[in-house]
Amino acid sequence: MTHKQPASNQGWAKDTKRFMPHEGEVAMETEHQSKEKIDEALKVLEAAAREKKDDLQRLVADKYVHLRDALGSAEHSVLASLAAVGKRTLDETRHAKDVSVETIRKAGIAVDDHVHANPWPYIGGAALTGLMLGYILGRKK
Repeated sequence: MTHKQPASNQGWAKDTKRFMPHEGEVAMETEHQSKEKIDEALKVLEAAAREKKDDLQRLVADKYVHLRDALGSAEHSVLASLAAVGKRTLDETRHAKDVSVETIRKAGIAVDDHVHANPWPYIGGAALTGLMLGYILGRKK
């Protein structure tokens, strides 16, 4: 008892093959859908990355603003301190110069008074110094 399908059923099977996609077409369609999903996922990731990048830039900019403000206030105090130190140093240098000029002037007056009171030791010292220099420079080696 062999059972054969009626001829009309065999024709129906041939017709369904015409309307059913082949295995290669199914694979291509699946691949195409996968690519579309991947592209969509990449677009979502890219948008999220841009958003996070903007957030990070704002955070960093805020931190730098605070740092710049802190450095700005420190800069003003440092500049004020340096200006005060410079002014004080200049005043002290001028005072030291004035004191040294006065001291040298007083020493010069004292030496002048002493030389006028007793000139002979100074004249002898100058003569002796001249003779020694003449002897040293006039010798032949």
